[in-house]
Amino acid sequence: MKHEMRRGDRRLSREEAHALLEKGEVCHLALVGQGEPYLVTMNYGYRASTMYFHCASEGKKMEFLADGSRVCFTVVTRHELVVADVPCSYSMKYESVVGYGKVRLLEGHEEKCRALGAIMAQYAPGEFEFPEVTVARTAVFAVDIGEMSGKSNC
Repeated sequence: MKHEMRRGDRRLSREEAHALLEKGEVCHLALVGQGEPYLVTMNYGYRASTMYFHCASEGKKMEFLADGSRVCFTVVTRHELVVADVPCSYSMKYESVVGYGKVRLLEGHEEKCRALGAIMAQYAPGEFEFPEVTVARTAVFAVDIGEMSGKSNC
């Protein structure tokens, strides 16, 4: 399904959308399971059109994250309220990306560590070592982005 943006004058280029995902800090990830929508706010890592996430290996999120599940996400940066004299004239300055992708559950210590390294790199420079016991009990998944669009009102 192709999603069109109503305000083409606010569209970010593909490169600008990728740059926003590289600098973002929080992702809102929308899932569906058992006919029920579920939205969760998560930290993430981004590399080459793939987003990486980690979570507990049990719980509602994992119930809804079947390998190959389709998800929707949004990342918003630079948000600032614009006050006006008339309430309906208030606005918001922002940059955002909305996208859709398919979930891949990651297995194996090396694959999980690469993804966890991408998540850590989103927030802090350096190389990180992840204890084997911690990695083994942590669920790590990737969202391969199939479609996304960026928007700015800055």
